[in-house]
Amino acid sequence: MSTEVEKRKRVCSTCASCDRETWHDILCSHVDSTGDEYRIDTIHQIVQCRGCITTSFRKVVQDIESAYPVDEDEWHVPEDIYCFPSVLKGHKELNDVRDLPEMVREIYTQSVQAIKDNSNILAGIGLRATIEAICNDRNVSGRTLDKRIDGLSKAGLISQTDAERLHAIRFLGNDAAHEIKKADSKNLLIALRIIEHLLVNIYILDGEADGKLETIIKTSAQFLVLLETKLSAFSLGDEIPLAKIFGKEMRRFHGYFSTHEKYLVDQIKAGSFTKLSLGKLDVYAGSKETFQHFVVR
Repeated sequence: MSTEVEKRKRVCSTCASCDRETWHDILCSHVDSTGDEYRIDTIHQIVQCRGCITTSFRKVVQDIESAYPVDEDEWHVPEDIYCFPSVLKGHKELNDVRDLPEMVREIYTQSVQAIKDNSNILAGIGLRATIEAICNDRNVSGRTLDKRIDGLSKAGLISQTDAERLHAIRFLGNDAAHEIKKADSKNLLIALRIIEHLLVNIYILDGEADGKLETIIKTSAQFLVLLETKLSAFSLGDEIPLAKIFGKEMRRFHGYFSTHEKYLVDQIKAGSFTKLSLGKLDVYAGSKETFQHFVVR
């Protein structure tokens, strides 16, 4: 057990919660020494961050026999430091990991842990697998991963520049899986940032913007929800085009309007949408072309 003097000692250590080096109080410390001929000390410490009060475990392995003088009364002892939970310096983890699909989240978090643990071969494979998981979740098919990455771009889920970056991660993962090649730690950190940029764009930003910003209405389900909301402002028997129903919201269809209108017509004909019926084809608001009108029921 540590003494009261030891408890008052402090050490500068990386805090996983503060995401930086902070002063920690040493709450408890125990030293194991191994070898009679070659001495190595392993110091086990329970430490508490003075900033966020988070408690963690710290292990310091000191190579006593390799110590060398750096000043008249000072020696440097080579040491390796391990913190638990492990910390990835220079990286801020995503705050909204819970918003990711389960399989994508599982592979991503395991990849991050592999990088923290310096398991660079597994980390390279994991980052590549994260791309595969995203393709599976978004139903992007392809016989090989390079085709699926191109498919993400063609589907409008990522830009061409993003696709080129993902191919770099594919190369990294292939080298790890097929050549058992250990990726450089700095390169893994860059690859992780690319993956997180992808996750934020595809999943997290959509969740944050939904219901808060006027995003583009892409899906039929989104279209019907907005339509039913707008219909409450009209009376039974009103015969109007969708442009009248949606008003300023028409800007949110940006290239998808014709698809949504056809979907609505098909749903009305099939009897699946009963709050409107088909009306006349007529001009609207001085237009030269005719618009499909709908009767509120």
